Amino acid sequence: MSDPCFVRSHRLQPALVAALCLACAALAVPSIRGADEPKSVASCVSESASILRRPSGEAAWRTVAQKDLVNSGDLLVGMPGSMIDSQNGAVRLSLLADLDRTSPYPILEAAVLLHQSPGVDLDFTLDRGRVEIDNRKEAGSAQVRLHVRNDTWDLNLTKPGTSVAVELYGRWPRGATFQPEPDSKQAPTASMVLLVLKGEVVLKHKDHEHTLRAPPRPAMIEWDSVAGQDEAPEHLDKIPAWAVAGANDTPLAKQKKEVLERFRQALLTKSVGESLDEFMNSERPGDRRLAVILMGALDDLLRLGKAMRESKHQDVWEDGVLALRHWIGRCPGQDQILYKRLIESGKYKPVQAETLVQLLHSFGDEELASPETYQTLIAYLDHDLPGIRGLAYWHLYRLVPAGQSIGYNPMASKEERAAAIQKWKQLVPSGKVPSRTKSAASKKTHE
Repeated sequence: MSDPCFVRSHRLQPALVAALCLACAALAVPSIRGADEPKSVASCVSESASILRRPSGEAAWRTVAQKDLVNSGDLLVGMPGSMIDSQNGAVRLSLLADLDRTSPYPILEAAVLLHQSPGVDLDFTLDRGRVEIDNRKEAGSAQVRLHVRNDTWDLNLTKPGTSVAVELYGRWPRGATFQPEPDSKQAPTASMVLLVLKGEVVLKHKDHEHTLRAPPRPAMIEWDSVAGQDEAPEHLDKIPAWAVAGANDTPLAKQKKEVLERFRQALLTKSVGESLDEFMNSERPGDRRLAVILMGALDDLLRLGKAMRESKHQDVWEDGVLALRHWIGRCPGQDQILYKRLIESGKYKPVQAETLVQLLHSFGDEELASPETYQTLIAYLDHDLPGIRGLAYWHLYRLVPAGQSIGYNPMASKEERAAAIQKWKQLVPSGKVPSRTKSAASKKTHE
């Protein structure tokens, strides 16, 4: 699970997060739904409770035991290193994560939806995250069908031992404007990279067919939901660091693996909800971070909202905002659900709900080069709604690191806020664009 690089300066009081939490009860909807009639298509080969599954049409998550069968229509969320084998044993699918933060995308978790399809060994939708596909046959090729959004790829893993890595991440483009009503032209961008690690793969997508081979060969091809697939695979001299076996053996990765293993052990004796609560109430930041990420991954926004509202730890708010931003980036329509619930359940005025949801998006280069952006954010520091004040500050102390020492507290009295706002106005005078450090402008700033 990614480890967000955030500044932790002040604890935000419960009312600050209430604006974002009012819609949580109605937001817990799956990002994808299976239409298959349930049929066993694979089995779990990793340790018990390393995978959670949500059967088609159900809301509850269940742990998967080793050797358990999983069905078409099951949405699976796996801990890093969890594995399933296709029913015929021809293909192994491993669910992975970016424990060292070396990935092309800021991956938080892996999720797949299984399908039943005659003529292929494994058919699945990659909803998000990183997976590895391996030909486990003793002889011959393995056939895999991969779906992302509305696109489909057929992969022929030509020989036993062939291995392919696939990463997918969805996010709203920087500078995207929130639209209260659905618009087919407005959607989070899905980006995918497919890399052959071993052997040879024949890849078919629409009317195109490419042969990819492990480095040093044309080994990688990219796709996104805007531009489509690259015209030709990219030649690589060697496997990138993020995809090298054993890359997650650093001290940071080992620490995260230890947290993940303790959570898996908890799942063996407790329910998913009880395990999440236990880790959320931990005094260990790594435990709380895992709980927050999993709440978003499992669409448990009711529990996430409660955690953000009640936790005494600032990191829960920070990681909660990150989880919400990832959640609205998974597929079209999720941010509009949030907007509508803010109005219907939270009794927000449409303009207020629109502002709050917009602040869950990122600013584009043109906006970051405009003095008006910073003056608007500074003005929002005194907004009547705590949620808007808090998210304005969330952006400001990333975009203008020098302001982190000011000590603004969105839940302070109006007089105390006024003193801090005056310092922000002195730091970023009207008509000026503040200088930003490289780290402040990095992708980690606005994951």
